[in-house]
Order: sequence, then structure tokens, then C-alpha cells
Amino acid sequence: MPYEPVTLGLKFAVRVHHLTGRDVLVVSCPACHKAYWVAPHVIYARFHEHLPLETVAKDFVCKRCGNKRGMSWYIERASGPEFPRSA
Repeated sequence: MPYEPVTLGLKFAVRVHHLTGRDVLVVSCPACHKAYWVAPHVIYARFHEHLPLETVAKDFVCKRCGNKRGMSWYIERASGPEFPRSA
């Protein structure tokens, strides 16, 4: 299933409840360049739904090198024949 980057708004304004079931949060470590794909249900289980994703990203720690600073993130959404692009 292909994924496409999606913009839900300004980075500081995007909140946990803006994520849908077909989204994935891609977090990458600037130190070792490891990328993690985090499913929305994991984020919903650990954080309040009205919390900004910018605040959530500050709590991420790289499992490979232990880096806690400067984790970058973006959102990708599943696309395909069963998922129309307009939704």
C-alpha cells in the first residue's frame, strides 16, 4: 500500500486528534538517520488527543542511538484504489 506525504496544517497547530486510521507519523533521528513509522493508535494510547504533535515529538527517543533532541517528523497517508485521495 503506497503512502503519500500529507499536510494537515502548520506543524505547531496539528494535534493528535487530526490523525486518521490510515495515517502514519514518520519520525526520523538526525543523529543516526533512523526512521520510525508510528501508527496513530500508539499515539492515541499514550497521549491526550488535544495535545499538539510538536509536543508529542519532544518525547520521542531514538532506540538506536538514544538521541532525544531534534527528532523531525511528518505525516504520511495511505493511498490506493480503496482509499480515495480526496478524503
